[in-house]
Amino acid sequence: MDSSIRALGTALMVPLLLQACSGAFAERMHETVRRTIAAGAAPVVRVDNVAGTVRIEGWNKPLVDVEATKYGHDENELRSIAVDVSRQADEIAVATRYGGGVHGGGVRYRISVPSGSSLRVSNIAGAADLAGVLGDLDVETQAGEITADAGIVRANRSIDLRATTGAIKLTIAPGSSARVEAESTVGNFSSDVPGISQQRQNIVGSSGRGTIGSGSARIRLTTTTGAITLRQR
Repeated sequence: MDSSIRALGTALMVPLLLQACSGAFAERMHETVRRTIAAGAAPVVRVDNVAGTVRIEGWNKPLVDVEATKYGHDENELRSIAVDVSRQADEIAVATRYGGGVHGGGVRYRISVPSGSSLRVSNIAGAADLAGVLGDLDVETQAGEITADAGIVRANRSIDLRATTGAIKLTIAPGSSARVEAESTVGNFSSDVPGISQQRQNIVGSSGRGTIGSGSARIRLTTTTGAITLRQR
C-alpha cells in the first residue's frame, strides 16, 4: 500500500484515539498531584506520557515543578495511574505509570523547568506545548500537535520535533543560526524565515530546507500526517 494512503488512513483513526485517550469519552474524575525537585541550571528533563497534554515552560529557578492532573472514569482508574518524578545525576525524569493490564484515563502535565534545560519528551496521545526553554529540544508525539517557542537557536543547539499524526508549529527568534530540514508525508510546510525553501512531495506532502545565518545549530521537523509551520517572531 502506498505510504500516502496509509498516512491518510491513520489520519481518519486519530480523532477517535485522541478522544479515547484524552478522556473525552469518560473523564468523570480528577486528581491533581504536585512534585518539586531540585535541579541545576541546565538539567536534562525527560517526560514520558501516554495520554494527555504536556505543557512545559522555562523559568529562572533551579527547580523542576510538576503539576499533574490525573483523570479517569472512576476511582479505580485514578488509583491505577502513578506519576513518578526522580533524579539521577543531571537528569530529571517525569513518567506516567499504569498498574495492571488494560488501562484508561490519562494525565495532563504543567511543568516548570530551569530555562537552560534540555528536554526529551515522548507523548503517545496528546499535544506537547513548550516555551522559554533554551537547551536542546527532542519531542515526539504519536497523535498530537507539537507547539514550541524555541527562542534564539544557534551555536550547537539541536531542535528535533516529530509527530506521527499532528501539526508541528515552531517559532524562533531573530538572530538564530541553523540548518533546517522539514518534511510532511501528508501535509503542507510553510515558513516566513528568509533562506528556507519549500517543495511539494508526492502531491500530498511537502518539505522545506535551508540555512539561517551560518547554520551552526540544527532544526529538524518531521510529521507523517499534519502541517508544519516555521515562524520567526
